[in-house]
Amino acid sequence: MVQPSENEKVLEICKLLNKKPVKMTPKRFMEIFLASEDSDIAYLRRLWSVEKSGLKSTLRLLPLIRDEVLRTEGGQDAWSAFIQREAVDILVTEEPPRGAYPRGSFHSSLSVQASFFTRESQQLQDTAMTTDHMPFLYGLIMGMLQKRGPANESLQDEDAQEAAHVREELSADGDHPVSDGSGELALAPSLTGSNALADRFGQIATTICSIVAFAHNRRANFLQLNNAVRLYACGVSERVQEYLNHLGLCSSRKTAMSSLKTLAKEGAAEIRNVMAVQSDCPIAPTICIDNIDIEERVHDISVGNRSRTFRGTWGYIHVPNQALIQSLNWEELTLAAYQKSLANLKEFTIEPVHFMPTCEAKTSEMDVFKSQIAGVLLKYLAIPTNKSHSIPTDPPTLDQISHEKPTIHMLKMMDASDNSAEGIGQVFSSILQQSGLSAKDFYGRLQPMDGDLATIQNFNSLKSQRAPSPYGQDSLHNVIFQLGASHTMWNMPQPFSPITLMEKVLEATLYYCLRVTMKNENEVLSEERVTLPTTRWNSIVNECYERFCSPQARRVAAEADCPKLSNTLIQLHDFSSVVEAKRSMKAGDIGRLMNVWKKWCLMSQGLTSLTNYSSYLPRMVLLLTKILPPALQKYLCHNLLMSPSGQPNHFVAKDEWLELQNYWIKFLFNQTGNGTKIERLREIFSLNITLLQRMFQSLKIDCGTAVVHQSHKNNITSRSLGMFMQMATNRDILALKAPPKEKDKSKTQRATNRIILNPPKKNTNEKKAGIKQTSDIKKIDNTYLTGLAKMKMIIRTKDPELNRIKKHMVSENQGILTLPEEAEDSDQGETSSVDM
Repeated sequence: MVQPSENEKVLEICKLLNKKPVKMTPKRFMEIFLASEDSDIAYLRRLWSVEKSGLKSTLRLLPLIRDEVLRTEGGQDAWSAFIQREAVDILVTEEPPRGAYPRGSFHSSLSVQASFFTRESQQLQDTAMTTDHMPFLYGLIMGMLQKRGPANESLQDEDAQEAAHVREELSADGDHPVSDGSGELALAPSLTGSNALADRFGQIATTICSIVAFAHNRRANFLQLNNAVRLYACGVSERVQEYLNHLGLCSSRKTAMSSLKTLAKEGAAEIRNVMAVQSDCPIAPTICIDNIDIEERVHDISVGNRSRTFRGTWGYIHVPNQALIQSLNWEELTLAAYQKSLANLKEFTIEPVHFMPTCEAKTSEMDVFKSQIAGVLLKYLAIPTNKSHSIPTDPPTLDQISHEKPTIHMLKMMDASDNSAEGIGQVFSSILQQSGLSAKDFYGRLQPMDGDLATIQNFNSLKSQRAPSPYGQDSLHNVIFQLGASHTMWNMPQPFSPITLMEKVLEATLYYCLRVTMKNENEVLSEERVTLPTTRWNSIVNECYERFCSPQARRVAAEADCPKLSNTLIQLHDFSSVVEAKRSMKAGDIGRLMNVWKKWCLMSQGLTSLTNYSSYLPRMVLLLTKILPPALQKYLCHNLLMSPSGQPNHFVAKDEWLELQNYWIKFLFNQTGNGTKIERLREIFSLNITLLQRMFQSLKIDCGTAVVHQSHKNNITSRSLGMFMQMATNRDILALKAPPKEKDKSKTQRATNRIILNPPKKNTNEKKAGIKQTSDIKKIDNTYLTGLAKMKMIIRTKDPELNRIKKHMVSENQGILTLPEEAEDSDQGETSSVDM
């Protein structure tokens, strides 16, 4: 507020300035006062720019001058031009430091490293750009964007609103799960509301700063080099990338390819580094391999330039967990200890008891079945009042694998297929070349490897062709192959049905069993779950287990005249083992998985379609439980599964993770728009596939939206459960309508009276509906008991030592008898009446 006395003083000063002999305007006075070099005048204005003394009052003059100038139209234009000139002068002084990184801002494609493309590195560079290098431009743009306030939802585009709705639906399910690399639901951290808007404005302002810096100095190329590789991974065409390079958003395609070549060299050097002989690790890193087929399509066919299918082999190196290594006895991890354990096979006798469940395994199987029943009861029917005292939906852990994020290095794709013994030999030659080791070092220590059944068969064929040989590179005596856990799980259930359907059928059947146990199978229930006392809830689970899932229930059902109940309970038992294998793998519990594999070892003996698995799976189980030294057993078991995200309950089998990489490399390679040149696939993509995946997904993360992967959770709708209930009731799959068992006649007499002497009259309605009569239903063999009986028969008659299982464990010249695999399943075996 201006005082009257101050106004009078200003008028007096103006009158004094207008007096002769030198008339002076107030503006001329201010000009001389601020620009004069006279020492006395300079002394008077000395405090104008001092922050604590006069700077604030000096800055108060500027808005006053601005307001006075902006009163006229011409003044507005003049003021805008003045501010623009001043802003340009400030911006010209701001630029990132020149020179090569780390002293400067230039990142060469010939020296770039994989750490350059990480999220952390990007955040550090963005912070330096906005706070140190070009803060004025960043503040100018952010101030302009934020001046207008948050945008109205009605003004947002449809894509932004849809993304917001997706985030709301996903957040309603609870915390955001972390991607496990196996294709399940995964969400990147995202913001909503004003936070999302501020993050978007900040991203826009930072990007503009980087574009301006690049346009002023094309060696300030952090954002551009990052975007060049990212856009290449996302399949942006070369023409579009050229346009974006012209705008300053990215570097050229040539620079992107040069960067990927440099990163491929870094990846090859990392392979040699991790494969080198280490003093703190007596065993070599595990190598997982699998075949890969991809078509190299040529559109313009000519002589010598035609489409062909590339059949190669690809894999990765899994570096051992140091915590696990340090907890084991190193002397049992050496090649000498491994060979000594195999040499003892001559005196080792394989017996069916090696695959039978122990007391701990029997208890675990009961807990598994009860947890599956409890999971269905909790999911579809009832909630206990006190969940902490209810039967858990997850069985107790037996042998948990560490969920520490693994260290993985992709191998360079090999132009050699593993579908023959010759191809396997070429694969090992390529691995030896990539490792940078001499043949003596590579074959002088134990080398664990993972692969599918066909790969292991071809490897054993190669060993047989080269035996006997005293040289490691010929005999391959140091290599121990393990069956991939996922391939085992995918192939073992093939005689039954696909795994996805098996899980749904298991849950639907258990749902029907629970309804029968609760005596409400004929009632129409609402979709809302009821709340039951915990004791009642637990008693339902226990009763359902004893009635339909226990070994005693299967034995009683097998003795009944009607085979319906026996067939259903056998199906429950078989399907439950497959579902348990899947869930134990995801939980990383190798103890539970090993119990399932032991059961499958016996079941595979009774399934004629699993000829090779009937010998290879028991062979691996024996190695991991009986033959190898304890430390080596634990190491190999804990190396079957891993958690790519480093999160618990997100484990995948190593061969399944490699299958996912096979998908990714084909997807990304086909999106690049450069034509399917296999050489580029081998030299660039195979070594950089994990980086390209991360760059592909980083666009969504930078946009602040949720990254959603396909969910593989098997959920059954209430309508589907209702239809299954109707089918189960009509077909009487639990034999609830079967006549009571006759006590005064033998089983043979009852069957004769039913089928020959007094055939029952068929119901006309049932015949029209296509429902089979009891006499028409075939009783299903219990594959577990059948397999056990067949193994006993083979021991008694053909192969007392079960040398067909010992086959390939040691070299043939060491005295182990080998039998042709074609004769393994020549007989169907016999049945047994004991369910273990």
